[in-house]
Amino acid sequence: MRVWVYKVNSRRPGRFTGWHFDQYFRSRARRPCDMGGHDWIRSPLSWQRLRRVRRGDLFVCYQSDERKIYGLARAASDGYESLPGSGRYDSVDFVPPARGGALRLKKLVDVRRGVFRHLRAFAVPSRGTIHMLAADEWRALLGELLAANPAQAEAIRAFAVACRGERRRLS
Repeated sequence: MRVWVYKVNSRRPGRFTGWHFDQYFRSRARRPCDMGGHDWIRSPLSWQRLRRVRRGDLFVCYQSDERKIYGLARAASDGYESLPGSGRYDSVDFVPPARGGALRLKKLVDVRRGVFRHLRAFAVPSRGTIHMLAADEWRALLGELLAANPAQAEAIRAFAVACRGERRRLS
């Protein structure tokens, strides 16, 4: 299982609207939720990273304009091209929250604190929407999620383990 950071922004320069992770966490959809697309993921670095995403991978849901982590999600698909043949892997589907594919944190985690300065995905500025976390970065981030949400600690651990188990079942 790989761990990724998926960054969204509710304000897009030159656009009327952006996107907010609460739209995903509040969704009652039963079908996988398409994340990305050719209008949203425009960074060649993110295309390269999405090419490596596999079903069952874990995503950290980061709202970059607020500098807060909203929760965790599980990939329902490998990364894929929304325009087949384009060579631009710009999409991934998330398992819908209604099917246990998401965990919304009760206390959002602000990334302006010290430990996050050492995690490339949360650096300002950083290029791209998708970032992969190294194992040591994931352990540090997981520790922060658990410390900020002690009442959800068991649920956070269980969600992370379930993602790892999902990946093993698919292999």
